[in-house]
Amino acid sequence: MPKQLNNPRFRLVLTGLLCALFLFTIVPRAKTIYELSSRKHDLLEEQNRLLAIKAEREQVLATVDSPENMERIAREQLGMIKPGEKIIVRVLKKE
Repeated sequence: MPKQLNNPRFRLVLTGLLCALFLFTIVPRAKTIYELSSRKHDLLEEQNRLLAIKAEREQVLATVDSPENMERIAREQLGMIKPGEKIIVRVLKKE
């Protein structure tokens, strides 16, 4: 075995270089993993928010398409009446 390998100073430098190499390869990957984890968390929150909005809008859509709602719109906005009904028109007096 060469004399240089038994030198404690050489071993310390070699160990330091190996640790530095290890850190240079691991730290960027750990940073990427952290960023992706954070992004995943944000996207899951966004998905939950959008699912809540979707459920709310589906509920509104179900009430809009109901026959009762269509009849209400026809009566209020279009002035339609059922056969046999009479329209009562209020007349306001001018002062």
